[in-house]
Amino acid sequence: MARRLITTRRLCTAATLLVAACTSATALAEPAGPTPIMPLNEVRVGMKGYGLTVFAGKTIEPFAVEVVSVMHDFRPRQGVIWILCPDQRMQHSGPVQGMSGSPIYLWDEALDQQPGKGGRLIGAFAWGYPLLKTCYAGVTPIESMRQVGQRAGLGQPQEEAATAGANLPMLLRSVLEAARAEGLNRSGTWRAEALAELIGNRNVRPPAPAYAPPRPPLPGLVQRHDARVTPMLLPVPVATGRLSRFLAPFLEPMGMTPVSAGAVTGKPPPNVKPEEIRLEPGGVLAIPMLWGDMDLNASGTCTEVLPDGRVLAFGHAMFGQGHAALPMATGYVHFIMPVLTTSFKLSGSAVVQRGAIVRDEQSAVVGSPDGRFRTAAMRVQVTMPDQEVSAYRYTLAHHRLLTPVLAAVGAMRSVSAEQSVPIENTMRVRATLRFGHGRDLKINSLIPGGSDLSAALQLMAPLAVMANNPFEPLMVEDVDVTTDIEPVVRSALLMHARADRVEYAPGQTVAITVTYQPYRKPPAERRIHFQLPQRLPDGTYTITIASGPDYFQQLLRHRPHLAYTDKVDDIVDLIAQILAVEDDALYLTMQVPGAGLAIRRHELPKLPSSRRALISSPTGIAATPFVDWVVKKVDLGLVPEGDGSLQIEIRKDLQR
Repeated sequence: MARRLITTRRLCTAATLLVAACTSATALAEPAGPTPIMPLNEVRVGMKGYGLTVFAGKTIEPFAVEVVSVMHDFRPRQGVIWILCPDQRMQHSGPVQGMSGSPIYLWDEALDQQPGKGGRLIGAFAWGYPLLKTCYAGVTPIESMRQVGQRAGLGQPQEEAATAGANLPMLLRSVLEAARAEGLNRSGTWRAEALAELIGNRNVRPPAPAYAPPRPPLPGLVQRHDARVTPMLLPVPVATGRLSRFLAPFLEPMGMTPVSAGAVTGKPPPNVKPEEIRLEPGGVLAIPMLWGDMDLNASGTCTEVLPDGRVLAFGHAMFGQGHAALPMATGYVHFIMPVLTTSFKLSGSAVVQRGAIVRDEQSAVVGSPDGRFRTAAMRVQVTMPDQEVSAYRYTLAHHRLLTPVLAAVGAMRSVSAEQSVPIENTMRVRATLRFGHGRDLKINSLIPGGSDLSAALQLMAPLAVMANNPFEPLMVEDVDVTTDIEPVVRSALLMHARADRVEYAPGQTVAITVTYQPYRKPPAERRIHFQLPQRLPDGTYTITIASGPDYFQQLLRHRPHLAYTDKVDDIVDLIAQILAVEDDALYLTMQVPGAGLAIRRHELPKLPSSRRALISSPTGIAATPFVDWVVKKVDLGLVPEGDGSLQIEIRKDLQR
């Protein structure tokens, strides 16, 4: 079959480029001076005014509001203003995700009350309750938001503002929970499980994220109302409900919620001129996270544009961890989707990038037209049965938690872009992850019964560990993935193994016959020759036949020092060892007499007993003992399941 490479519809920027935001003269609204504000201590119950937001398209429209309560201790030294929104649209929808940041203005009694005109800015539409019978919303005071704006740009340079690390054990557990929810088999998950056990639970103990809002129910699901106030999370439109469920555990603790749009929302309609959309109060502020042959972005609302061009938005945090370096862009809205739990704006893709988010605190995020951010380039090539080769390109925003998730989404959506993976299949995932300074990781996984999520997990776990290890965060610069799917299941069940005889002399070869059952085929046999060491004391020995995952567990039992990590290169080496284990091979191992010591990861295999005693004494250097063994790898061409063992007797008197 002729193979033709399908070109992409958009090209991405290079992974190693430092992206500088470029703005035109009309990119941001340019107020003549500071916006008049009404401090919290001047707000009174019963005052009326209006808010500004985009209900559809790019047009900013007013909606009526009335103050119902003023609380001065919503958080320490921070208040909140509760408003009623009698506008018919708001009464129908209730508080809307995506309205976060919509500026709220109140009129002084002496002024004419004209919707959308006059008044003083009190803050940003930010908080709400699910399942309300009428539309109440919490407003974050503008004084708190401006304080965040004053701190923007202080301290860390923006391009070096690598966002705070994720809780790695929690992140890896979420990865494995997603795999279990999909019913993925062991061949697709064992590497992530090994990383979670070796690194996620042993070496990394960071504190919980500073900002972790309660997870709301997915849009469209009715659940028991527990009367908890929540921020109006930023909606992230995705194509399917399945992808929404996958992303929810990762995005919701960061102030975002995935919503199923039925299809990728795409660019603005042809009649919308991107250059005419500005970042201004009430307008859409989008945060592009992945773009190229698919777009993934969160969106909220701009609250205020300061005279120096900085943008205040949202009225609540995304991550809430201070320094930030994520893209900032204009956006537009298809329409508001009213649902029984919490309505949301169905926003389109980011329109034009206009700088970067540079500060992220509990009361606001701050964007700068001069803000900079880093990206990684990603290429995915997919070969599906009876189809031409498809190629896709993406750009991933750099973020220690988001980037692994974004890479997973790129792989997942690319694999299923043309069709679903056949039920009976074998998936080969090859990938190169480049981190700079020669720290590349190679992935070569063979997964019978694989799925698009199987491909995603091969990338996600290594990227998460590299970005969030406790020594030196390593952000990926380039991702190159090739996924080949064939409509056969290349797996086999190990049935039993036998040796030609029981007794052997040292140095002889043990002839072993392994019987296995390929998927939907008759049993088959494989003849394997296992070479014994020349110097082997008399005794009974066990030869174990195992699959790749079981072999790796044996490796760590025999050599526990390999899991020792005290610098970033140890992390890289450990991940590389896990990735190097071959899925379609049998591993034969036999423990032999003799032991060594390891200083950290460095092995000292043949030490005199006196030297061993000195090194391993309580007053000596910390050392880890390990046992010696013989290993033979046999290419099977199928992914084996199960393991087995056999025993042999070694007798020197059999030597001739």
